Amino acid sequence: MWLNGRLVKDSDASISVFDRGFLFGDAVYEVVRFFGSRPVGMDLHIARLRRSLALTSIDGFDAAEFPQICEALLQANSLRDASVYLQVTRGAAAQRTHLPTPGMMPTIFACASACGAISDLDRVPCVSCNTAPDQRWLRCEIKTTALLGNLLPMLAARDLGSDEVILIRNGLLSEGTSTNVFAEVSGRLVTPPVESTPPILNGVMRTRLLEACAQAGIPCSVRPVSDSELRRATEIVLTASRRIFSAVTTLDGTPVGSGGLGPLARRANAALVARLGAECETDAELPLSRPILAP
Repeated sequence: MWLNGRLVKDSDASISVFDRGFLFGDAVYEVVRFFGSRPVGMDLHIARLRRSLALTSIDGFDAAEFPQICEALLQANSLRDASVYLQVTRGAAAQRTHLPTPGMMPTIFACASACGAISDLDRVPCVSCNTAPDQRWLRCEIKTTALLGNLLPMLAARDLGSDEVILIRNGLLSEGTSTNVFAEVSGRLVTPPVESTPPILNGVMRTRLLEACAQAGIPCSVRPVSDSELRRATEIVLTASRRIFSAVTTLDGTPVGSGGLGPLARRANAALVARLGAECETDAELPLSRPILAP
């Protein structure tokens, strides 16, 4: 893994117990997906990381270094289809104090893990979701490691067999605990604006799906989505850099539409896979004779 400027074995990696990421969740992170050693949306990840660092006033790390760190990790671990996690904390002081010490050096940590190839994406995972009130803080556009507000709804829904929890704030769809959400409304996929009040995370895969739908002529738009519209939707899909694309087949125990993978999700996934294949310069065309099936 990568730690503060060098590659180390995981067994040799260590940080101070006074690191503010450990003590306060005072850190930001990014996760980038790679296909054939090529990243998806690296420019978007760099821009979002740079913004998170600026909004949290974490100094001492240039987000433009992210691609070189990823390349080093992929080579060191002999990976081509992978995801890379990068975390930047404000750093460590000599003792625990709420106010950071001036001139503190950030802690830079990154690791890589194997993921499926782009050819695996023609099989769309079907997932079960629950809803919950969005009780998180109001700065969700910052990709912070302080994710307790995201984890609590998932813990509450764990015994219900839920794969994800979709959050509702003030009667409007917000996002999932680890995903962006699209709902079918009147034959069109719609997703909430990221610059809403309060804002939500500007997901890279969300952006790529919007681009893919536009290129493929699939009706898709950005606008506020009400809780009632979400519950009436005949199709709901989730996007995230690691899970890429999933179809929601039950919401709060009730089937979504027919309870299976819908036609709009099929088209949207095929368009997204083609968009990612073009970006990563891989053969992303789905065999016409091979249907897209849920597991």
